[in-house]
Amino acid sequence: MPRKRDPLRKSIEVLYSVRLIKDRISMLQSRVEERTKELTKRLVDLQTRGENYLAKKYAEEISKLRQLSNRLSTLLLVVDKVDLALQRAIVLREYTVISSELRDLLKDISKLPEFKLPDLSLLFAELEESVRELWDMSVVGGGEVLSYNPPSDSEVKAIMEEAKAILREKLEPAH
Repeated sequence: MPRKRDPLRKSIEVLYSVRLIKDRISMLQSRVEERTKELTKRLVDLQTRGENYLAKKYAEEISKLRQLSNRLSTLLLVVDKVDLALQRAIVLREYTVISSELRDLLKDISKLPEFKLPDLSLLFAELEESVRELWDMSVVGGGEVLSYNPPSDSEVKAIMEEAKAILREKLEPAH
């Protein structure tokens, strides 16, 4: 007997994927901040010894790490907003709305350089696949499965638009 296509189950799977991504981003950010502290200590040592050329190279690296940390923080905020919107969509059974918004948002996120990080790229690929499956279930054949279908909520759309706006701001300096 084929397994019933259940948008609720798939949306919970998507939520789980989003939370994995949040954990991975937090872990990466912690590692970047540790490395920044370590390099800062080395920089101070180099400056006290008068090795200015090497100190300048360390300062450049610290600057790059701080930029990466800031970008990871922004990405974490976007993923947090996605988490909240998903939770709300699950409660209200708005699978079509959330899957549509997530597809668009993931297209934008895929343009970020952080998307290419090995620790994140696989998780984002799995999330994209889950969102695509949720979209298929909710639009193509999932209508009969839903027992509760409230009108679309503007708050979910507003949260997703806010996440997109943050992402667009972050993408602008990259170009």
